[in-house]
Amino acid sequence: MRQFPASPITALIDQTPRYNLGESIGPDLTVAELLGPGGLDGLPDVALGYGTSAGDPELRALVAARHGVPDRQVLITAGAAAALFLVSLLCGDGEVLLGQPGYPPTLSTLRGIGAPVVTIQSRFEDGYRPDLVAFTRHLSPRTQLVIFASPQNPSGISLTTGEVEQMLAALSRVCPRALLLIDETFREATYGAAPPAPSLAGLSPRLLTCGSVSKAYGAPGLRIGWLTVPDAGLYEQLRLARFSTSLACGSLDEFLATRLLGRASQVLAARGADLARARGIVERWIKENSGLIGWLPPQAGAFCCLRLDPAVFGPGHLDRFHTALTGQRVLVAPGSWFGDSAHIVRLGLAYEPATRLEEGLEVVRYEVISTALAAI
Repeated sequence: MRQFPASPITALIDQTPRYNLGESIGPDLTVAELLGPGGLDGLPDVALGYGTSAGDPELRALVAARHGVPDRQVLITAGAAAALFLVSLLCGDGEVLLGQPGYPPTLSTLRGIGAPVVTIQSRFEDGYRPDLVAFTRHLSPRTQLVIFASPQNPSGISLTTGEVEQMLAALSRVCPRALLLIDETFREATYGAAPPAPSLAGLSPRLLTCGSVSKAYGAPGLRIGWLTVPDAGLYEQLRLARFSTSLACGSLDEFLATRLLGRASQVLAARGADLARARGIVERWIKENSGLIGWLPPQAGAFCCLRLDPAVFGPGHLDRFHTALTGQRVLVAPGSWFGDSAHIVRLGLAYEPATRLEEGLEVVRYEVISTALAAI
């Protein structure tokens, strides 16, 4: 029996730390916040039968409108994780090229189903921009699927349209049947009144995107995500795969997700204000600790990447730092979880309220300084 590798990232949902600075989302949305002024209107009448194999038509229309594609290109899935899994099933014995660092379950899923995986690394030092020369070099005629995230997890840095167009051009030259899947789960998690970057959906017949209501909207308890699939034949393959694995999404989940996306502007505005406030707190904290910690300001997402200065912190000091935080019950996400450098820490910006974020950061500051002094 094939064993799925364990993932330490389960600590983000299985543990109850004193300060959770490891999460990738803002505060959990409540049902009352989701429903808005209409309250329970329509909820008691939701029939608890099977939904459709492609997803509720109204929900698909709302997703399509937010991506600038026709309804027929949207397939509703049980979260973005299910979307990634369904696309991965199409690979057969072909290779998958996966951008790293990235969301750990993606790599675990690919390895768990036995897909040959080739990884391509981006680095903090390069601003997490993809090395397009290396990208082309890693492609082969056996490449069937390429997966990147935009914004990337754990950095919050987005791909540009030009970079994606260069990826597509390389695919056309080397592996013209390969698909490019862009995970846009954090695209709408912006700061203040900043608009989200346009979706890459529809850029090419070979380009798929996925997303969900989990991250930007704060509703991971609704297991609702989606794929955008321009090619009709491929869409039908994925629809049948979705039907074979889960029949349909939950009727209540689809109803509530439809209500949520119907109020997307109000929900995202409130959460954007929280994200902007939290990013401001972290930015000031970074400045106060310059020389020991660096960062890349994220373009979207409820997190950022910190880097403990390699000139100060050796491997033993990094172990000391993380052990100390564990003892203080402060949860951060080490870069090793994401296939990144051991000097990287993903810091959650907005899961904790502002006051608790500041308190947690003070504990991190103390341990950073203590570790730095021990390194002298």
